Amino acid sequence: MPKIGIDVSSYQGDSVSYFNTFKKYGADFAVVKLTEGTNYLNPKASAQVTNALKVFGSASVYHFFHGAGTAEAKYFLAWVKKFGLDKSTVLVIDVEAPGLPYNTTPQVNAFLRYLINAGYKNVVTYGSGSWFNSGRIKRSELVDKHIWVAAYGVSQPGVANANSWQFSDNWHGVDASYDFDGSLSGSKASVKPSYYVTPGLYQVRLKWLPVYNGLDFKKSGKRYTRYGTGSRFWATPVKYGKITRLHINGQGYVSSNKWYVKFLKKVKPKIK
Repeated sequence: MPKIGIDVSSYQGDSVSYFNTFKKYGADFAVVKLTEGTNYLNPKASAQVTNALKVFGSASVYHFFHGAGTAEAKYFLAWVKKFGLDKSTVLVIDVEAPGLPYNTTPQVNAFLRYLINAGYKNVVTYGSGSWFNSGRIKRSELVDKHIWVAAYGVSQPGVANANSWQFSDNWHGVDASYDFDGSLSGSKASVKPSYYVTPGLYQVRLKWLPVYNGLDFKKSGKRYTRYGTGSRFWATPVKYGKITRLHINGQGYVSSNKWYVKFLKKVKPKIK
């Protein structure tokens, strides 16, 4: 199973009890907003970093980017050091501001290079799936290829080999992400998805699990039907290449990925 993490800013809580609540929900780590531009510091950052460390044992931090690569990296890193975060800390650049130029990759690289040259080599670039797929952020040209992709209401990140996936903007009231390989949480654990092959009763883990008409899960075949967290359904695995999909009779197909659904009971349903 991948690790689940929440990301927090001044809009979220900062107490030990706040983070403990999410740990009970299943969260394994937190990513804290530290800075933005060249003059903003999250007023809750100190308490959020301190208490995330107490509860989860580690804390990653991020900077909301406005396009001035080196200048913003200097500002961000100055606060990283003031907070006493060592060079093993995961540092994230959040690339989503609407005012950024279409091709923002060169300035993102300037930001990343400054951190890497300072010895902070655990860096990650965050952006929406559409920005990576359209070329607004060109992963192939990034000086570090670790990416954190935001994509909601879908069954997968939609960007090949994404290291982390922000799958919800409302998981118990906060943004939540899967960390597939440890690059976002700093755990350095390699995790590969696995898929169910047993017919029976399943329960949804995600906020939303979309249903598709076909096995290929193309957007054009996405149905209006979707299942929310905790929803249960009977399904039969159907082979699709090296993996499987779950066939729900009369509904369509959903993912059989063990990160997305939980197997509850083995029963062989009658499929007409």
